[in-house]
Amino acid sequence: MRKLLDGIDRTMEWLVAAVFAAIVVVALLQVFHRAALNSSLSWSEESQIFGHIWIVFLGIPIAYRRGAHLYIETFCDKLPRGPRAAFNLLVELIWAAFALSLMVLGWRVAQVAHLQSSPGLDLPMSYPYAGMVVGGAYLMLVAVRRLAGGAWRVPPRVAA
Repeated sequence: MRKLLDGIDRTMEWLVAAVFAAIVVVALLQVFHRAALNSSLSWSEESQIFGHIWIVFLGIPIAYRRGAHLYIETFCDKLPRGPRAAFNLLVELIWAAFALSLMVLGWRVAQVAHLQSSPGLDLPMSYPYAGMVVGGAYLMLVAVRRLAGGAWRVPPRVAA
């Protein structure tokens, strides 16, 4: 099971890197077309925006898994070990609730947006919104793993 979860983590990281690389290539093409060929690509800006949407919603769980999101520890550090663990558990549960809301609300928005096509790429607008659903599902997977793994527990040596 651990190998499968690690594989999912690496796949998501590679997906974010590939989308970022595609954004860079499209941006370079856009600059070349405008500067050298004196014409602009009708789809380049839109594809970059869609790529950014996917990067954001896939990057949230990656940063969460790595513990890279900003947070203020001042309040938490003043709590005794038991309440600190309860506070950490509450934070982890809030992440899970956020993941659930991303999946549910993202799915609803994608269903409505599927009726509309993007002007530049002529793709259903549900494609960029699908990033919310996929990112929310991956965030839920990370949140469940952290909850089950006890990421909210306070080690004895950290207690005040």
